[in-house]
Amino acid sequence: MKKLIYLIALFLGFTSFAQGTLHIYNYSSYDIEGRLFANSLTNCTPEVFTFYKVPAGTLVDIKSFNLSNLANPPINSWAVRTSTPVMNIPVPSGLLITMGNLARWHFYWFRTKVAGTSLDTGDPAFNMGDQHFCGDTTSQDYIHGVVTEAKWYYDSITNETTLIVKDI
Repeated sequence: MKKLIYLIALFLGFTSFAQGTLHIYNYSSYDIEGRLFANSLTNCTPEVFTFYKVPAGTLVDIKSFNLSNLANPPINSWAVRTSTPVMNIPVPSGLLITMGNLARWHFYWFRTKVAGTSLDTGDPAFNMGDQHFCGDTTSQDYIHGVVTEAKWYYDSITNETTLIVKDI
């Protein structure tokens, strides 16, 4: 009985720190592209990040680093920074499973582009994210740009993070 209680407590401990799903809802008529980051809640390390482009009108659900290759568009590798130099880790990977238990979605630094091109829209760089950990003072949960606006929020009950980008 003690072993069963220990296993349940261990499982609940891991799931309480799991990164949770990230929803990126690009309702705008513009592509968004930039760096997507997740960090440890305690000391900011490890850090997991990648370059990610979300086409105009695309709704993305990223369940975890290790399942990000199933997202549309897929993410096939992540950069991982611990106390060692940055490592590029392909999906799937046991290391990404471990990182998912240690990190939560922190921010997405992106720019809006005219759909299907590399032309900037005139919007500022959006640094959408959670200021509640890692001493972050630059991320914002709402930005009103020139042609789009964006809202980032974290739901602690469902452990889900959502970014919504839409035309003004």
